[in-house]
Amino acid sequence: MSVLEALCIPTLTKQRVPVKTLVEQLQPTPENKRLIESHVASIYLVSLLNEQTIHYRAYKDDDYSYQAIYVLQITLKKNDQLTDLTSQLHAAFPEPTILLMEHTDKEWISVAPKRISKIDQTKTVLEDNVVQEVNTDSMNYLNLSQISATNLKDYYTKIVQIAYKIGVLNLIKVYPTADLDYKSIIKEYQAIQTNINNLKEQYKRASMKSEKMDIDDQIYDEEQKQKKLIKNLKGETTNG
Repeated sequence: MSVLEALCIPTLTKQRVPVKTLVEQLQPTPENKRLIESHVASIYLVSLLNEQTIHYRAYKDDDYSYQAIYVLQITLKKNDQLTDLTSQLHAAFPEPTILLMEHTDKEWISVAPKRISKIDQTKTVLEDNVVQEVNTDSMNYLNLSQISATNLKDYYTKIVQIAYKIGVLNLIKVYPTADLDYKSIIKEYQAIQTNINNLKEQYKRASMKSEKMDIDDQIYDEEQKQKKLIKNLKGETTNG
C-alpha cells in the first residue's frame, strides 16, 4: 500500500506539474533552485480536497485562506535536505498542500500550515513544516476519512496533528491517542540528540583523558534526559 492509498481520499487523474514551471513561479534563490532541481524527479497533482470532494466548507478570514487542499505526489532523486526542500515546495502553492514523497523504498509525508502574508495578501507564509517518514506501522494511522472537522482549516490542522503523532510513533513505537503539544516534545528530543551527536564528535577530537571523561559524563546526562523524555511520553500516550 502506498501513502496515497492509506490516506483514503478522493483522487484525480494524475496531472503533471512541470518542475521548470514550479521554479519559474517560485523564483527561488540560486541555491534553492539547485536544491529543487537536484532533488525533484517529478511532481503530480493527485487529489484536490475541497467542499465538493470531502464536504468540508472553505475557510477564510484576515489571516487564513483554506479554499482547497492540494495533494502532490513527488518522486525524489535523493532524500537528503527534505525539510529545506519541502519548505520550498509548500511555498510554491498559495493554498495548503500535502506532499507525498517517495525515493527507492521509502516514503514521507509533509504538511505545512500557512497564513496570509501581511505584506502581500496574494501570498502565504509557512507557519510550520512537518516532514515524517511513513512506514508500515504508521500507514495504519493515515486514514483521513476518519477525521471529523468543521471546515477545511480544522481538517488540515488535524492532519498536521496526525503527522506529529507519526513522528512520536517513529520515536517510541507507540501511536499517541492524546492531543498534546507533540511539536515541542519532538523538538526537545531532536535538540537532545543534536547535543549528543556534537558531544560524540568532541569526544573523538579530545586528547586528554580527563577531557574524555568529562565529555562522557555529559553524553550520559543527555542520554538520561532522552530516556526520561521517552518514558514520560510513553506514559502520557498510554494514559491519554
